[in-house]
Amino acid sequence: MDKLIPTVNRLQDVFNTVGQDEIDLPQIVVVGSQSSGKSSVLENLVGRDFLPRGSGIVTRRPLVLQLANVARTGDAAQDGPRGQFLHLPNQVFTDMADVRREIERETERLAGSNKGIMKAPIHLRISSPD
Repeated sequence: MDKLIPTVNRLQDVFNTVGQDEIDLPQIVVVGSQSSGKSSVLENLVGRDFLPRGSGIVTRRPLVLQLANVARTGDAAQDGPRGQFLHLPNQVFTDMADVRREIERETERLAGSNKGIMKAPIHLRISSPD
């Protein structure tokens, strides 16, 4: 089982590179009505608050979240969670508040500020020894 998640993550990377969004492998899918706690479920899996909060429709694009377990380096500054977005491949986020702001920014970029909803997912990988 320890090798399954990195393998699925690598397969997702390959599929994303060729423009395919879906992989027919075991994954967790969180669905529910507005304000039913979907974001809380994901945040509890990650162990950090990183998703936008507010009233009304906040999550307006699907989030494909990959979790990667990495070895500890022994450096407390390096051993925290790190987020990386597919649309920003060369940028690493170490502050989860910055991850939240980037999700909001990228949502507005495609879905607009008028509460529009888009099918195009945001791809986020969070790496952590925890």
